[in-house]
Amino acid sequence: MTLAQPRRSGAAWLVCALALLLVASPPVSARARNHSGRGARRETVAGVVTDASGAPLEGVRVLIAELERVVYTDRDGRFSISDLPAGRYTLEVRSTGYRTSVVTADVPSSSPLRISLTAAPISLDPLTVTAARAPLALGGSPLPVSVLGPEELERDMSVSLAHTLERLPGMRTLSTGREIGKPVIRGLAGSRVLVLSDGLRLEDYAWSDEDGPAVDAAMAERIEVVRGPASVLYGADAVGGVVNVVSRALPDADGDEAFTRGEAELAFATNNRETDVVVRGEGASGDWGWRAVATGRLAEALHTPEGELENTGFGSVNGEASAVRRGPWGSVTVRYVHNGGEFKLLEEEGPPAGVEEGKEKGPERRLGDDRIQLLGIFPLGDRRLEARPQGQRHNIIELEDDPAALARGEFIEVPVFDLTLTTGLAEALLHHSLVSGTSGTVGFTGKLQDSGTDGLIPIVPSADQRAAGLFVLERVKRGPWSVLAGVRTDVVRVAAAGYGPRAFGTPTWSVGANLDLADGLDLKASVGSAWRAPTLFELYASGPRLGESRYEIGRADLDEERSLNLDVGLQWESSVVRAEVSVFRSDFDGFLFIQPANEVRDGYSVYRYSQADAFLRGGEASVDVETTPWCTLSGRGDYVRGYNVTRDEPLPLMPPRRFVLGAEVHGERLGDWVWLGAEVEHVAEPDRLNPLDIAVDGYTLVHLSGGVRGRLLGREGSVDLRVRNAGNVAYRDFLSRYKAFALDPGRDIVLRIRMGM
Repeated sequence: MTLAQPRRSGAAWLVCALALLLVASPPVSARARNHSGRGARRETVAGVVTDASGAPLEGVRVLIAELERVVYTDRDGRFSISDLPAGRYTLEVRSTGYRTSVVTADVPSSSPLRISLTAAPISLDPLTVTAARAPLALGGSPLPVSVLGPEELERDMSVSLAHTLERLPGMRTLSTGREIGKPVIRGLAGSRVLVLSDGLRLEDYAWSDEDGPAVDAAMAERIEVVRGPASVLYGADAVGGVVNVVSRALPDADGDEAFTRGEAELAFATNNRETDVVVRGEGASGDWGWRAVATGRLAEALHTPEGELENTGFGSVNGEASAVRRGPWGSVTVRYVHNGGEFKLLEEEGPPAGVEEGKEKGPERRLGDDRIQLLGIFPLGDRRLEARPQGQRHNIIELEDDPAALARGEFIEVPVFDLTLTTGLAEALLHHSLVSGTSGTVGFTGKLQDSGTDGLIPIVPSADQRAAGLFVLERVKRGPWSVLAGVRTDVVRVAAAGYGPRAFGTPTWSVGANLDLADGLDLKASVGSAWRAPTLFELYASGPRLGESRYEIGRADLDEERSLNLDVGLQWESSVVRAEVSVFRSDFDGFLFIQPANEVRDGYSVYRYSQADAFLRGGEASVDVETTPWCTLSGRGDYVRGYNVTRDEPLPLMPPRRFVLGAEVHGERLGDWVWLGAEVEHVAEPDRLNPLDIAVDGYTLVHLSGGVRGRLLGREGSVDLRVRNAGNVAYRDFLSRYKAFALDPGRDIVLRIRMGM
């Protein structure tokens, strides 16, 4: 079959540009109200923040979550945010060393707010914007949600988003070394896990183990994870769960003098001699706020207890620039993000013999991802409109040394494949409150996407994809009960070169309830459906996958993958304890999978895609206990089992059981916050293997950490030290692509220094 050449269409970018023009200025109604009301009163929310003794706290961050307005308290603990339309808002009040507080504020208010913060060594984030498409306290969410806040991100940040998330229960990593990882939620990964950037889905190729999300955690303030399906909230592909990378709110002058500030970060890792540099700058003046972030990373080959893994280094340069204009009519934010790098790929047979030091040694993958996002927030009385377009261009090129050139003693790289996705997204959300005690969202999403294929091995044909979705989500709170319910309908149309167009779509629904059993004790339950359309690779793949050493063939007649899901959990939060346990079951109709076909093509074993009935079940638990004011104990564990009912065999790559126990001592010393911690992680030997799985042994690792936050050389800063696999244990992770022929990395000592500028 002759594949059509890729059509470098600009249609998706044109649609996105038009959407940007539509929302680049306030709606006519908002402008009219602003013009006619120049002399009208502009509302303000104000207050004072103190500690438990009543002493004022300076530098406390106060965020209005619905409007992304943020200010800091002065030396008297006072704050004020002006130019607000009347309404009810959610305030997140955060300070290092104190428990984050979530406060509801009515504007206009008859008196200033008085907010008291309780000292706490670990600030657990109590707010989510992902589980209900609007700010919601975690205790009120019927869905299982985990949040990595700023403090946790600073301690555990990695070049790979998936590795950063591994500290959360139910989260694992399908890895290619330490630099490339795909998030695994409850045993599901790839196109079944939706990754968002500030609520907008990221479109990239999720077909290969060697692809990770094009996201740099250094640009995030927090990361929220919905464990379990969320198709009603975010449409197709959110079958396994959702990862939402949330940016820090842009600075706000709020009528004060203009200002600028900055921060620099430097990190070193011993295992692969990695060096990371992060520079941030931000400021505000009048109605405008801005931020720019740049990161650079360079690393050599990974080392295991048995030696170096050749051709596993990488280099990357990422950046972000964003600006916001605010007014009584709302706000408009524009953000440009670039992610790019070169990642070496280890091969089972190793590099070619006789290659000189410093020359290319085997395949490498080049990534280029650029996206433009626009977010318009427009309060409309007791409603709020969000308009959210995005344009994204995602390009992956895999290069290998030309065998003919190697035979001549020359080193020439040739592109094996060159894949480009150009996507335009548009989303409109109308948040409302029908009656007292209720809130909800009506939303529309649309997508135009062009997929271009080039290189020696096209693998899949060029294709166009069109998608649209409409949903309604409502939340009702009555006494101890909180109910979240929604319905959605989606349609996806795929037209691939050389094939007839295919259309996919199905309605989805979900109902969840949260019962407040006692102060801080909540029972949660949810049931609902989810779905996804087959990917281009599942439908039309025809070619060798060099990284997996197999020849893949798709099936153009595959149908949608659907699931019915049940989740039940219990959450307890007090002044000294935070604990959560949940169990789940998902039953799949048309589960998409790949299997060997007892054929050989071009020297590779042939694998074909197919569908079957399947189910997954399991659970996770976590607990943090402040045993004393200076000591915290923690633990977490997760378990999942998957079974292919049609073939009567376990599903492949189901993560084995994992248990983690940790302890941390902390406290103030000479005005600085100091902490030391240790974790013991045990991963069991997989005991229910698919015929395609490779068996590995169980293992136990020890991780150490410590740090200080306070004044460094007269400026606010921090120093973090992390030691992964402190015992230099030789082990093979079951979810590692390298497990068949290489150990996982050995001891790694990471030093990270941050300082304000």
